[in-house]
Amino acid sequence: MDQKAFEEIILFAIRKEVEAATLYGTYANLASTEGARQMFKDLQAEEQKHKKILENLKKEDVTRYRLKKVPNLKIGDYIQDEDYYPEMSYQEALLLAIKREQNSVRLYQDLSRGAEEPELKKMFLVLSQEESKHKLKLETEYDQRVLTED
Repeated sequence: MDQKAFEEIILFAIRKEVEAATLYGTYANLASTEGARQMFKDLQAEEQKHKKILENLKKEDVTRYRLKKVPNLKIGDYIQDEDYYPEMSYQEALLLAIKREQNSVRLYQDLSRGAEEPELKKMFLVLSQEESKHKLKLETEYDQRVLTED
């Protein structure tokens, strides 16, 4: 993968992180429940942190990156896309965030399948893995806070 292609992918990923951070920030400002408000603020901060990591990522970092299997609790597989509304509960906010992260995972997986160059494929798999970690964190929270309360 040449440097230009690498930079284009990084810029695309940065735009996705900025979009997510902006959206989560908007949701935090609109949320009427404290649990949802705090969760969206935390997600916004996490996406901003990932943006900074991407801004400092070098091509050789991707080459050295070791892909690992991220557990999938599959909670996102059994929920419908949710539309945001200010009164949504913490549970509903978690489900919304899980689905968004799942869609990001799928995007990068699809892009990796379409890539012919091995380095390009790996770059998309790295991004997919990072989004999978976000999703796992949210699904774990859902499993521990929502499913165990019932």
